Amino acid sequence: MRFELFSLLLVVFMAFVAAREQILLGGYSPIKNLNDPHVIDIAKFAVTEFNKQIGATLKFDKVIKGESQVVSGTNYRLIITTSNSVPNTYQAVVYENPWEHVRNLTSFTIVKTN
Repeated sequence: MRFELFSLLLVVFMAFVAAREQILLGGYSPIKNLNDPHVIDIAKFAVTEFNKQIGATLKFDKVIKGESQVVSGTNYRLIITTSNSVPNTYQAVVYENPWEHVRNLTSFTIVKTN
């Protein structure tokens, strides 16, 4: 009887976890460690790629906010500050699929700060 009760509780718990994961699937989740070397690498890639695409000379400063979204890879939506003649804040979206060695800058837009 105890084993059956334990099994039932385990199945209910697993169903709860699966349902919670389904809710989160596809949505953006906050990045907990903005200083993670991989996050910094993604941010630097975004600035470098933007510079290449339009001939700018922005210099990466730091990541001030970040979210990730799991798709068939990962989308990173980062708020980045740059230091050049006038500090600016940008939102960069980078798609990464490491098993296919793909990394693309999806968007890079200035963020209005008040």
